[in-house]
Amino acid sequence: MPVPVWVGRVTTAAVLAVAGVAAIASYEHMRALAAAAGEGWRSWLLPISVDGLAVAASMTMLVRRRAGQCAGVLPWTALLLGLGASLAANVAAAEPTVVGRLVAAWPPVGLLLSYDLLMQQHGPRGGPGVQPVRSGAVPNPSKGTER
Repeated sequence: MPVPVWVGRVTTAAVLAVAGVAAIASYEHMRALAAAAGEGWRSWLLPISVDGLAVAASMTMLVRRRAGQCAGVLPWTALLLGLGASLAANVAAAEPTVVGRLVAAWPPVGLLLSYDLLMQQHGPRGGPGVQPVRSGAVPNPSKGTER
């Protein structure tokens, strides 16, 4: 069943808002962590590389879903690694209390969950290894499903 246009737009706006919060909240944590690790002037680049990987993976997944293909293992791996690195940096740089760490962990977790909700509106559900089948496709025993 097609998703109404307004629902897709509201969901996309919500994901963009969550992504903005995640980027703002985690940028300084990652930069400070890189500076503490001795990266000096390069410390401002680390957050861009982490968030850039997550954005590239997200866009690849979106394009593949719109083409009726599964998201793919590499984009999911890149997204999870990028968000995992962001999560680790946020928690490592947080106030060393349970509440401080939980608050710092939330932005990347919220981003992953909201992004997956958006992807569920853009074509077949498909994590790693899930292949959507077109109607009329003939199974091929050597390759799984013929596309």
